[in-house]
Amino acid sequence: MRNQGETNTLASNKQLCDLDEYSLAHVFLFLNVGDLDRCVLVCKKFQHIIQRVVFPKKCKHALVTGSDHGAALSPYHYTRRKRVKLDENWRYGRYEERSYFHHNVMYISQLAIDKDCLYMTHGGRLQAHRRTKSVHMIDTRIAWMVGSVGDSDITSLAKKNNRFFAGRMDGKILLYEHGSGQQHLQTITNDIIKAVDFNKDVYAVTTKNESTYVFNYSPPDRELLYDGDVFEHSHVYPNAYETIKLNNNLLAVGKFHCSKKRALQLIDLYSCTIQQLNSPSTAVYDVLWKDEHCILCGNFDTTMRLVDVRTGNDEACWTDPYNASVYCLSYNGTYAVHCGMKYHYRTNLYDLRAPNRCVQMYFPLKKNSNFSPVYRIAADCSQMFVVTDHNLRILNFDADWAATKDYASV
Repeated sequence: MRNQGETNTLASNKQLCDLDEYSLAHVFLFLNVGDLDRCVLVCKKFQHIIQRVVFPKKCKHALVTGSDHGAALSPYHYTRRKRVKLDENWRYGRYEERSYFHHNVMYISQLAIDKDCLYMTHGGRLQAHRRTKSVHMIDTRIAWMVGSVGDSDITSLAKKNNRFFAGRMDGKILLYEHGSGQQHLQTITNDIIKAVDFNKDVYAVTTKNESTYVFNYSPPDRELLYDGDVFEHSHVYPNAYETIKLNNNLLAVGKFHCSKKRALQLIDLYSCTIQQLNSPSTAVYDVLWKDEHCILCGNFDTTMRLVDVRTGNDEACWTDPYNASVYCLSYNGTYAVHCGMKYHYRTNLYDLRAPNRCVQMYFPLKKNSNFSPVYRIAADCSQMFVVTDHNLRILNFDADWAATKDYASV
């Protein structure tokens, strides 16, 4: 039998590489990418565990870059190691910033992205700009456009695949199919259109002062501009809302002001009933569907809330550290929610797994006297696009060389 001294000697001679793969993988999960890169050089055993186990597991649980939806929107194809590194950059505020399309007259552009193009509006024109892999990130030349700057301003935009649906200040709606070039313009009201959305052949429109309309879409036979009406009224609700989002037969809506603190509501398109949810909000500026049962809403009262439509109650709440209203939202499909805030071009990053905690805040690099809100926001796994009242800002997190701007602990 071994004595105590021999046992202590064997324990003292045990090295890190003598541990089993499960234990080593657990240890490596606590390291950042820089430390893991150094561990890879130690031996083939470490290299195998880190590349085959650690990076895939870290990537799966990454806040921003773990989403397949965010990766599908990016023009780049990143390795698992790179996606983990990008997630660290998001968390620690490591990015470079560029601004484009500056205009002296205040105008709020509408925004959408996919892996090929950035789509935005200017006046009454919808224009596409190709995304590039250069340091500029986008080509400022217009790839294609619909409408003209002199047309009535586009106030809302929804995009799914190659179909664009827009509402204008003159009460007209525009439908454009990029693949076929088919477009249709139809007048539905004399009021300003505030928000639009669509799901398959069901379209929803809300105005600033009058009503909310639900339409059925009947595609025309012609492939060019069609003069007849292709939108048929399904139902008209006598309430106007600030924001709307469709999800199958449910329409999530938010009021600009509700003295009873029931600004978030739900419309059932089958029964044509309106349900007031129990989320205590005086005003809702933006809503998104997290899934078929839960809504994310950005509110006037400086909160972002997760609301379960089955119970009508808040499941979680996040409060802005600087008491600013939430103007717009972007959701990556898993855990990350980007919020555009009311002041200082600021955006916040929240983790749905960590209620009432701000993961990071992003401020502009240049200090000036203009304190614009963020009106529209879109993001993929490496870039964030921010619309202010005078320009478009792009934050590129694929910038390992950039200085860290960490405001998480403020």
